[in-house]
Amino acid sequence: MNCSNPLISCICITSNRPITLQRALACFQRQDYPNTELVISYPEDDLLTKAVIDQIESSSIIRLIRIIHPKEEQLMLTKNTAINAAGGDFICIWNSDHWHHVNRISDQYRVLKNSPFRSSTLMHILLFDFKNQQTFYSAYRNWEETLLCEKQILLQAIYMDIERTNDHPVLHFLSAKNLLYHISESPHLYIYVYYHHNRFDEAHYQNCFFQSVLLEDINETVQDVVNMDYYLLGGLKSQSRFWDI
Repeated sequence: MNCSNPLISCICITSNRPITLQRALACFQRQDYPNTELVISYPEDDLLTKAVIDQIESSSIIRLIRIIHPKEEQLMLTKNTAINAAGGDFICIWNSDHWHHVNRISDQYRVLKNSPFRSSTLMHILLFDFKNQQTFYSAYRNWEETLLCEKQILLQAIYMDIERTNDHPVLHFLSAKNLLYHISESPHLYIYVYYHHNRFDEAHYQNCFFQSVLLEDINETVQDVVNMDYYLLGGLKSQSRFWDI
């Protein structure tokens, strides 16, 4: 293991999200952490995602592991397979719908380095309501989508219950062993984009917005950051100013 910069494997489970996937891949490629790989898993009938990955592999230096799973495979089994295939000492969840700051991996790993903690999550993130073009400062909670965890520890809490629909039991396991570092002051590292077709129902997200604080001062910048025009393959624009939110 590279003790100063161990390999961190980002796990991306995606399905028929070719547009937002291109943004997530661009965010991954721009990470300032120097030793990463991307494990991306998609269903066998998802030809649009295949086309995106084919182009990335042919034109990028991203270290990538591709997993094609059966269409009806349970999500937790898919995650198990991806985690086991990862070569990294740490696993980072990489959601294809959302936006990741250039410092996300390095900042989440930095709090673990030379500490007793073996995992970290963000307790505040930015929420963006795409339909209404509004930005919110989230309520305080463990945002499971932001988990970064040492692989060997994660394997102890492996996603064996394939009927489970979320990762809360994993976070509970890490918290119970006092291995989870809660990052409370870096909401800019993650923008959760709500498109009204995400996996929970409308009431869930409306409750999230209700518990959050509406932000107007950075809303225009967030709109720019998540704008897909900057990320489509073949037409990527410069966005250096966007990393400063």
